[in-house]
Amino acid sequence: MMKIITLVMMIVLPIIGNAQIEATTEDGKAVLLYKNGTWEYVKEKHVQMAEVVDVEIEEGLTSESPLEELYYAESKRLVKYFGPIKGKIKGRAKCMIVDGQPKLFFQWEVGLLDSYRYFGHMKAGRKVTLKSKNGTLIELALTEDIDMEFVKKYNFSVLKGASQLSDVQFSLLMNSAISEIEVDWKKEPEAYPVNDPYYFSKTFMEILN
Repeated sequence: MMKIITLVMMIVLPIIGNAQIEATTEDGKAVLLYKNGTWEYVKEKHVQMAEVVDVEIEEGLTSESPLEELYYAESKRLVKYFGPIKGKIKGRAKCMIVDGQPKLFFQWEVGLLDSYRYFGHMKAGRKVTLKSKNGTLIELALTEDIDMEFVKKYNFSVLKGASQLSDVQFSLLMNSAISEIEVDWKKEPEAYPVNDPYYFSKTFMEILN
């Protein structure tokens, strides 16, 4: 059996504004006629309509993408102490289907052995918010694969965590261009711009096919 997740894809359609009397000129343009004898061309307004698309996830399917870089961006907290060159954080992710359930795995790399001083320890419940260009927010809680490694040889820390996606979250993710990821670190939240806004939707489609 297939698990079918419905995606709501938004499209823009024009509608005609309110009018006293609506008419059409010889060249096909809509105009509004007013009681005082004046007229004007109709101004278009826009409304969003929904187009439903189904994505099928095979029951019991397990598949995952490679770990890929989402961003290498300045951390405002690290920049404060180390400047813009050393004050960066690298974010990676992979898309996963585990027993038919979509899941996101995140990994952050910081060029410090004591990154916990600036970001806190990785713990279950850490919130990660995916933000789209149209204002959609997808709030995730990291509850799985929580880990924190300190690589002394290369002087950096690796923070890890994963979150299962509900049907609603998966639907939103597949229909959104994610422009920014905000992590609710213990000290203070930080947002990082994403290299490829369509990474998640594109990658999930690849591992589903």
